Amino acid sequence: VPVIAACSIVGWKLGGRVALVLIWIALSLWMLLQHAGPPGTQYDQMARGWAILLAASFGVVSLWSNTMPFFSRALFSIGLAAGIGFLIALSSPSGIARFQHAAGEELTRRVSTTIANIEEGRKTPDWQELAARAPMLDTWNDDSETMMRAIPSLAASLLPALLALESLAALALGWGAYRRLSPVQIGPPLSPLTEFTFNDQLVWGLAVGATLCLLPAFEEGRNAGYNLLLFFGALYLIRGIGILAWMARGRYVYVVILSLLPQVFVIVTLALGLGDTWLDLRKRAKVG
Repeated sequence: VPVIAACSIVGWKLGGRVALVLIWIALSLWMLLQHAGPPGTQYDQMARGWAILLAASFGVVSLWSNTMPFFSRALFSIGLAAGIGFLIALSSPSGIARFQHAAGEELTRRVSTTIANIEEGRKTPDWQELAARAPMLDTWNDDSETMMRAIPSLAASLLPALLALESLAALALGWGAYRRLSPVQIGPPLSPLTEFTFNDQLVWGLAVGATLCLLPAFEEGRNAGYNLLLFFGALYLIRGIGILAWMARGRYVYVVILSLLPQVFVIVTLALGLGDTWLDLRKRAKVG
């Protein structure tokens, strides 16, 4: 919602309706006054602060250039918001560790709530009757709870990459929604998934991430390396899915079928996404 408000302000500067701006600013203020977690927690403040920072950064970048493609605009906005957030973290007590702790605390709360709900469900007569007929269900639940308990610490360490990916998705949703709400456009439309691509220089993000993770000399930067691998790896994975959909001539049912084999799906799509950096399959096909 704050992203749509930012787009509306940019659209108003280009001749759009002021009523649209007022409506989305009012919705944004109402939403940001709601708690994003337990009231008064660090996570609550952090989540609402990031929403404001991301939307403001996207608005500034959009005002700077209304011809820039969405993906480049979104990356610049996330980078700008992350840079400002990093400076805020360094200037606050406990620094970056405070933000990781806030995320870990919130994730632990959510996992604990989920596990409590599962345990409550296992006490019901219907579940006990079902588990008596299929004991493997209880084993599956135990394994699921073990995995869920490991999530908070792992996810908190990968917070920058996860936050960047979620922000990219939020910007895309806001961008698409604004284009349907306003006749005044502030940039080119989103391309179909089959045409998704980006600057090939981003492969250096993966290279730096792999270097930080694999070389013992950079052991202290290993966590940063994991974040780089997750973020840029996800981008190349999406690029690979786009190529796969293009090869299937837009028949996404084939992509869905392949996704039923998760390991094969990840390997194939990541290989296609990375390989496209040098092969540029779709451009060669057009030229041919």
